Amino acid sequence: MELRELLNEEQVQAVMHKEGPLLILAGAGSGKTRVITYRLAWLLSEHNVSPENILCVTFTNKAAQEMKSRARKVAGKKVDKVWMSTFHSFGVRVLRLHAELLGYDKNFTIYDQEDRERLLKECMHDAKVSDKEMKVYDCMRYIQDAKNSLITPAEYMNDYGTEYEKGMVARIYEIYEKRLKRNNSMDFDDLIWKPLDLFNNNPAVLEKYREQFQYIMIDEYQDINHAQYMLISMMASKYKNICVVGDDDQSIYRFRGADITNILNFEEDYPDAKVIRLERNYRSTQTILKAAHKVIQNNSDRKEKEMWTDNDKGEKIIFYYVDDEVMEGEAILNEIDKLMRLHGADLKDIAIFYRTNAQSRSIEDRLRRAGLPYKLVGGFSFYGRMEIKDMLSYMRIIANPRDVISFKRIVNVPPRGISDTTVEKVEQFAFQNDITLLEALGRTQETENIKPMVKQSCSQLHALLTGLAINRNNMKLRDLMAEILTGTGYISFWENDQNPKAKERIENVKELVSAVAEFEEEKKDATLEDFLSQVALISEVDKLDENADAVTLMTIHSAKGLEFDNVFIAGMDEKIFPHKNCIEEEGGIEEERRLAYVGITRARKRLYLLSAISRRQFGARTLGAISRFINEIPEEYLHHKGRPPAKQLDEKLSGAVHDMGIDAQPNYEATDAEPAVMQLEPGDKVSHIKMGEGIITKIEPYGDDYRITVMFKKNGRKELSAKYAGLAKI
Repeated sequence: MELRELLNEEQVQAVMHKEGPLLILAGAGSGKTRVITYRLAWLLSEHNVSPENILCVTFTNKAAQEMKSRARKVAGKKVDKVWMSTFHSFGVRVLRLHAELLGYDKNFTIYDQEDRERLLKECMHDAKVSDKEMKVYDCMRYIQDAKNSLITPAEYMNDYGTEYEKGMVARIYEIYEKRLKRNNSMDFDDLIWKPLDLFNNNPAVLEKYREQFQYIMIDEYQDINHAQYMLISMMASKYKNICVVGDDDQSIYRFRGADITNILNFEEDYPDAKVIRLERNYRSTQTILKAAHKVIQNNSDRKEKEMWTDNDKGEKIIFYYVDDEVMEGEAILNEIDKLMRLHGADLKDIAIFYRTNAQSRSIEDRLRRAGLPYKLVGGFSFYGRMEIKDMLSYMRIIANPRDVISFKRIVNVPPRGISDTTVEKVEQFAFQNDITLLEALGRTQETENIKPMVKQSCSQLHALLTGLAINRNNMKLRDLMAEILTGTGYISFWENDQNPKAKERIENVKELVSAVAEFEEEKKDATLEDFLSQVALISEVDKLDENADAVTLMTIHSAKGLEFDNVFIAGMDEKIFPHKNCIEEEGGIEEERRLAYVGITRARKRLYLLSAISRRQFGARTLGAISRFINEIPEEYLHHKGRPPAKQLDEKLSGAVHDMGIDAQPNYEATDAEPAVMQLEPGDKVSHIKMGEGIITKIEPYGDDYRITVMFKKNGRKELSAKYAGLAKI
C-alpha cells in the first residue's frame, strides 16, 4: 500500500501512527473519512492487528457502513470482523450479551421518543404531577440530561428533591426507572449508561473489553457527551491506543449533551498524545472556505487552525436580502432555475438548510407550486407512522412480553372490544400476581367484572401472541410478519375502512414486510431482536437517499457530514440564526457560530445566504435584522441581491413594510440607524405615529440595527427597530 500516492503528508502521518493516543484535528472537507479508512486498513494489513481487537465508533449508521465499505476495498473481508458501529449500536451489542448481569432479559425493548413520552405520562400521573405543572417534553429533557451526566434517581432526589420543578422531576425519574426495569425496556440514554453500569459493577466484563479493544478509533469526537466520554475512557485505559478524530469548530450538539471540552482537553487526558492537524480542504472553493474562516475565527473557545485549498477561487457567495419569507422562497426558486439552465445542475446537487424545522413550510410551499421534487430530512418518519408503530409493537410484545407500552398500544388494535377499563383491571391483576400483562390477559377468567365476550377476545389475543412468541425462533421474520397480519386481521381492518388514508396505510404495512425481507437477506442469521434494534437506531440521515433526483431540505444540524455542490441557507436573521434561545446563554453564540460554519462548509461550488426584512412567526408579522454571521463575512466575498440593507430604504420598501403591518413612518427616509440612535437615550420622551407618546427604557445593538424599548402610555411596552420606527423626540 503506497500511502504517499493516495494521501497528503499529514494524512499519511495520521494513518501510520500505531501506538499511543492520537488526536486528529480534521477540518471541514479535509478527508477524515479517508484517513480513518486507511488507518483501519493499515492496522489490519501492515501490522496484522486482529480485526476483533479494533473498535471503530461513528455517529451515524450511514457513516459506519460507508467506512466499512471503503475499508473492505483496501483490506478485504477481514474488515467485516471489526467492531464498527455507532455508540448506541455498540451499547446494544454489549447489553444483548450481558443484560442478565443488570437484571434485564436479553430481549429487552428499546423505547423511542414516542414510547418514552407515553411512559412518562403514566409516571407523571403516578407522581401526581399534571401537564399544567410540567410538560412531558420538559420532563424528558431533564431526565435525559441527568442520564447523560450519570446522575441516578437517588442522587437526583438528594440534589434537587427540595426544589419545586426539579423536585417533581426527581419523583417522576424514580418511578420512570422502576417502570423501565419492570417493562424489561431501556431508553436511548440507557444504551450508553447501562454498559457503564455493567463495567463499573463487573470488573471481569470490563477487563474482557479492555483486553479485546486494543485499538480504538472515535469519529466526531467533538460531539460526544459525558457518558460516552466515560465509556470510551474506561475501555481505552489499558492500552491507550486511542485515536480520536474531530473538529472543535464543528461541535454543534450541545443541546444533546455534547461537551466540546472533551476534544479541547484531550491532551490533558493523554499528555503523551500526538496531535495532527488536517487543514487542507478538498471540498469547497477558496471563497467559501475563506468566508467560513472569517466567521469561525470570532470564536475564542477553539484550537487555532486555518483551512486552505488548491481548489479554484470560485464564485462569490450570493447574499439575498428580501422582503419576507415568501420572497425568500421565490429567490431560492429563481436561483435553482438558473443552476439547472446555466450550469446543468441536478436537483440532487442542491440543498436548502435552515435553523429550525418550522422554517421549511414556506419553502416547501414554493417548491410544491413550482412542481420541483424535494426530500425532507427530519420530516415524519416512516417508522413513526401509526400503522408501522402498530406492527412494530406487535413484534416487540412477541419479543418481550414485559413491554407494557407496546402491549397497551396493540391490545385493542384492530378494535376487539377491550376497553381502557378492561386493561386497567388486567394491569391490576398482573401487579397483584407478579406476572406480565400478557400472562394476565390469558387469565381474565379469574378477573371479576369483565364481560364474557371481552374475556373471549382477551383469550384469543393471548393465544395468538404467546403462540407466536413460542414459535418465533423457528420462523423466518417475514413469515412471522405474515402470521401477525393474518392473526390480527390488521390488513382487513384497513381494507374495510372508508378513510382516504386507509389504502396508504396498507401500502406502508406492505413496505414494512419488504423491509423485513430485505433485512433477512442482508443478515442470514437475523433475529427479531436484531431487526427491532436496527429500526430503533435508524437516524434521519441514515434514511437519506442521496441518489434521488430531488432538492434536499434539512436543518443544519442534520446536514453535518454531508456536502452538496449548491447550498442555500435560509433565515439568516438575528433571533432565527443565531436562535433567540441561544443569544443570552453562556457559550450559546459560539455554538451558533459553529453551526453557521458547518452550514457554510457543506457547499462545494456555490453558496447562497438569505435574510428577510420581516417574517410571519406564530401568526404575527415581526421585523428582523440581518444575522451577525452575515456581517462577519467580508464584502469581498459577497455578491448582494435583493433589497439594499436598509441604508437606502426607498419609497417602495417603506410601502412594503407598511403593507406587512409593521409600524413605520409613512414617508420616513431611513439612513444609518446610528445617527438616529445617537440623538436618543433611555429616559427620553418620544412620540410614534401610531403608538402615541412614550418613554424610552432601553437602547441596545441588534445585528446591523438598534432595538429601542419604549413604554407607551396607551399601548404599553414595545420593542422597535431604530431603522423603521420613526420615533420623534418630544
